[in-house]
Amino acid sequence: MRRPCSDVVVVAIEGEVDLANCPELDRVVMRVTAEPGIERVIIDLTGVGFLAACGVRCLARLQMRLAARRHRMQLVVSPDSGTVRRVLVLVNGFEIVDSLAETGATC
Repeated sequence: MRRPCSDVVVVAIEGEVDLANCPELDRVVMRVTAEPGIERVIIDLTGVGFLAACGVRCLARLQMRLAARRHRMQLVVSPDSGTVRRVLVLVNGFEIVDSLAETGATC
C-alpha cells in the first residue's frame, strides 16, 4: 500500500485473488480508507494472474461499501492480463484503467 497523493491510496496485489486472501483484501482496503482525507482507492491488479469468482465478488462488495462512504474505486488492470481483465469488463460497473499512470495518482 502507498499514498502517492494525500487523498489517494494505492493497494497493489500480486499473485491470486481467491478465497484465501479476499478477507485480507477487504480488511486492508477498509482500514486505509478510514483515514481522514482519502477520496479515492486504486487497486492495482497488474500483478494478479488469477482472479477467482469470490475475488470478483469481493471487489464488487468493496466498490459498494466505498461508494457508500463517497470514495471512488479504480482498478488498474493491464490490457494484456487475459482472463482477469475480461472477467472484470464483463461484470460491468468497475472503473478499469490500463496503468497506474492513467489514474493520475503520481503526485
